[in-house]
Order: sequence, then C-alpha cells, then structure tokens
Amino acid sequence: MPRSHLFMPCRSNETRNLPFRLLLGLLVSFLSLFSTPGPRAAQAAPVLILPTPPGEDWRIIQGYACGTHNGWDRYSLDLAQVNGPTYNAPIRAAAGGTVWYWEGGSGTLILRHSGNFFTMFTHLARAVSTQAGRSFQVGETLGFAGDRGSPGVPHLHFTAYTARGDGWSGKQSVPLHFAEGIDLPEIGGCNQHGGKIVRAASIKEPEVAFQSAAQPGQWYTSDQRIEFVVAWGGGGLSQAWNQPPPADAPMFPRVTDGYAQLADAGEGMHTLKVRAWGPDGRVTLAEFGPVGYDVTPPTMPALIGELTVPAGPVALQWQPASDAHSGIGGYRVYVGANPEGTSEWFTTEAAVKTEPLAPGRYLLRVQALDVAGNSSPWVTLGAVTVGP
Repeated sequence: MPRSHLFMPCRSNETRNLPFRLLLGLLVSFLSLFSTPGPRAAQAAPVLILPTPPGEDWRIIQGYACGTHNGWDRYSLDLAQVNGPTYNAPIRAAAGGTVWYWEGGSGTLILRHSGNFFTMFTHLARAVSTQAGRSFQVGETLGFAGDRGSPGVPHLHFTAYTARGDGWSGKQSVPLHFAEGIDLPEIGGCNQHGGKIVRAASIKEPEVAFQSAAQPGQWYTSDQRIEFVVAWGGGGLSQAWNQPPPADAPMFPRVTDGYAQLADAGEGMHTLKVRAWGPDGRVTLAEFGPVGYDVTPPTMPALIGELTVPAGPVALQWQPASDAHSGIGGYRVYVGANPEGTSEWFTTEAAVKTEPLAPGRYLLRVQALDVAGNSSPWVTLGAVTVGP
C-alpha cells in the first residue's frame, strides 16, 4: 500500500495558549484524518470467486512477482486450462460489478466494484458486452478466453486492484483470496504460486435469457430471430423446435449463446426449447414461445353466383374462406359496379348487410385475411341484381 503522509498543522499564537491535552487531541485527530494509507477500497474488497469455468482444472502458468507481473500488477495470475482448449472458454465475473473499461487490442475488460475496487480480465477473444455501466452478477459469463495481445498463447490474465476515484491513479494490485477456499498470499520470490492447479465451484444452475422482437402467442408473416444467452453456463447447450433437445450431451459444447430463425421451423405455431449445461453438470431446460409463422394466403370459397333481390338493404353471405395455419381473421368487402373495385369495409364474419341499394346490378367482391396478416387476391364471388 502507498506510504502514509503525516500533516503537521502550523502552530499559531492561539494554539500555543491551549492546554496541552487539547493540543494533543487536535494532533491525534489530524493524524487519524491524514494517515490512512492510499486507497481505502481494500477494506471493502468484495469476496471473489475464481473467474474460470466451474468444475474445470486451470493451471497458474505465471504467478506473482515475475516476468510481466512485477509492477503495480504484481499480484496477477495467468491461467490456462489443464484438460482442454483455453481459447473460447467462458470467463465469469469474479464479483458483481459494472463494466468500467474495454480495450480491444489486448482484450481487456475491467469491472468496477464498490469502494474503488476493480477486477481486470485480459486477452479475451470477445466480451459479452463492452457497454460502460453494463452490470454483471458474480459468476455471470462476461467474455471468452483468447490470445489478444499475446498471439498464440491463449490464457486469462486476471488482476484485482484498488485505485483512487478516477480508476487510474494509485493503482495497486492485491493478493488474491477466492471463496472456493483458495488463498494465494505473498510468499516471496519469483513466480509465486506458479504451477498451482485451481478449480472453480458452481454457484447456481444455468439460466437462459431470450431476446426477440417476436412476442409469444403472435403470428408473423416474416422470419423472426430469437436470440438467447446462458448465464452460469459454460458446459454447452442444445436447441430444438417444439420438443426438448437430447439430454445426453450438448450439441454445442462450451457455447453459452446462440439464436434460432423461426422460418427454419416452417409454417405453424412453434416453441423454441434450449437445454443448457453448466461446466459442473447442472442442466436447465428453458423455452420461448409459442410463436407463429404463416406466409400462405387464405384460400377463397366457392362462388355464390347471381342473386336477385328487391330494393332496400341487402344481406349477403358466402362460405368462409380457409387457412391452414393462423386461421381466418376477417374479410374486406366491396359491393358496387366496378369489376376491379376494392374497399376497406371489414367484417369478421362471412356475411354483410348493405345500406339500401338503388335498383341495378352490383358485384360482390371479397378479400380474405388470415390472423397473421396474409391476404388473398380480391375475388368476385357473385352478382346481385336489385329490383325496382
């Protein structure tokens, strides 16, 4: 920690006349006010968990106080997976916090926590979010391990540190202690704790969050994209339409996000089901929907032929149109002499009643609409002759 600074007050004439005990009390107060060493965040440091995927063995390939870990970031760790590829491994928040800084060249994401405490994750291949202020819960996947800034050597460089209010000045890393019972104190020497194997513990079951412009229970005439991301995951996921995906093993190992296109399921009402694995074997099944997809227009009914009716209001009806998927939502109706006539007159039933009609010949033209919004061509279903 930075050294303390003692501030000795100037002694005025009035001060010289104060009783000795009062003067001593003032001195003690000043000392307690100004002698607190450096940033005080370490006193309120959050409990940390290992940032690596739960249930996996990771080795400290570079420990404290050696090589590149020999400045303000003395207490840093370089971590690589023991029994699998480090690249693209999900990395999780060691404590709850918000995104404070992102630097793409080195793949560095820094989270800010309470009390001017920070955690830094470097060499990420990609981050879940780089938006400043974006909140992450403890254990939530925040990015994926890579080799940015260290080509050809995928690993996670992790540092916890304190700083002053601006987040930059007074930076000082702290020895690491993790809730899994892993204590890595200062022990002196170069590459402290190098070679040690650590294993993160699981916090909770995977949680699947869906995001889509589509709304459950609605029909759509255009393709819809349904995205999802798994928190507390890392073991992989599987997905399927309308039925649970296989439970024996993930279709996409170590993947924590994905998407599905509604058109791939074909026309009809569909539910997307996602099964997510945590690295420690915990499994969650989640679903989104049902969501409807219908691009086929309704089929118009048979013609009604020629009718003759007396003058006055005319009641007209026809056989309902048919629709194989979303169903019939209603009809637009035109009654007039124009063989190409259209109208916004709408009815949900296969029937209408007109205002009184003058004698003459009228065409009944109808356009059917399904619930999804598809419409049939305008069709002349028949003609009505209104007598005198």
